[in-house]
Amino acid sequence: MNFAETPSLSRQGNPDVLAALESVVQERFPARERAYHDAAAMPFENLQDLFELGLLTATVRKEHGGLGSNVMSSDPATFLQAMRRVARVSPGTAHCMQVQNHVAWALDELGTDAQRERFVKPMTQKMSVSSFVGSEAGRKHMYVLKTTAKKVDGGYIVNGNKNYATNGYENGVAIVFATIEGETEYFKSHLMVVVEPGMEGLSINHDWYRPTGMRVCPSPEIYLNDVFIDELHVLGEPGVYPRGRWQGRFHLGFTANYLGMIEGAYEWVRQSLVERGRGKDPFVQLRMGEAKTQLHGAQVVFENAIDAWRAGDVQRAELISMQAKSICAHAALEMSHTLIMLAGSTALFDEFPLARLIRDLNTHILHVGHDKTAQIVGAAELGESFDSTLQR
Repeated sequence: MNFAETPSLSRQGNPDVLAALESVVQERFPARERAYHDAAAMPFENLQDLFELGLLTATVRKEHGGLGSNVMSSDPATFLQAMRRVARVSPGTAHCMQVQNHVAWALDELGTDAQRERFVKPMTQKMSVSSFVGSEAGRKHMYVLKTTAKKVDGGYIVNGNKNYATNGYENGVAIVFATIEGETEYFKSHLMVVVEPGMEGLSINHDWYRPTGMRVCPSPEIYLNDVFIDELHVLGEPGVYPRGRWQGRFHLGFTANYLGMIEGAYEWVRQSLVERGRGKDPFVQLRMGEAKTQLHGAQVVFENAIDAWRAGDVQRAELISMQAKSICAHAALEMSHTLIMLAGSTALFDEFPLARLIRDLNTHILHVGHDKTAQIVGAAELGESFDSTLQR
């Protein structure tokens, strides 16, 4: 694919890891994508390839077996640039990779030695995919949950229904968010618990997830019915997730996926137009020039947001990342209409990747919450109170 004209793609991140990944993604992933999409199936072969490159624990510290790449580290770029490359061909695989890495990162940073030995070390030895599960129907706030944790001797009893649990827990673990009964302030009540396959009272519904796009990252419902959580399975102190501004660390993971998707769609259309001899048409040239200009703008703000994390001002980096996330999503949506018109209706047949990429894009950007993002940025600009960790 012709991305060499953007020097920062090769400048930022570990060049050896990214070069090896580029080869794997372009040579192996395309032939698998349609079957995964049609079946709404986990992309296990893709994920095995990513595991062998060390990219399913990219966010884990090097001394614990990972690549040491996350926005709080000295290398914020490798993980994000890797996700971007994967998303050019398989946005669903990129999201599975993102969620798995967020789980591994939280366990590595917040876990005890015993928890790292139990949960993180196996991730470096054998391919596994885990879930970070906060979403649930009807919640009023990201950090205030209907899922409850009741304190009992030796741990907690957890009850609740979760949805959009990307990756599930059956091939790894899941970090589940709950609210401690009797606490009303989320800095004291927000709790993270780790669930594993085989726990009594834990069940999963795979039939729930049947979206139009992002089908290659199955996200089932998880039910917790009086699940006992012992101390080993409680991650951190109550409130450590909102206090540590963890949600704000994840903005650029979504951004990388949005950008990668539209880069993949753009390059497929560009190659198709050249192969079909459409490049001499001045109107095609005009529309491609407009699309390329939009794409370049999105690339620049993404790179700028990565650089913002290097500066050490976390709240500023969060705000810049939120803006980059929204800019990349808006640019991708607008570009997608231009690309469809240039490519023509036949390009949307199932044998081609364009329609899948467009469907994935339209489904996945719903994570952004454009209005909430703009409101938070506006509040910051006007000197009012705001929380730049919130997703929506």
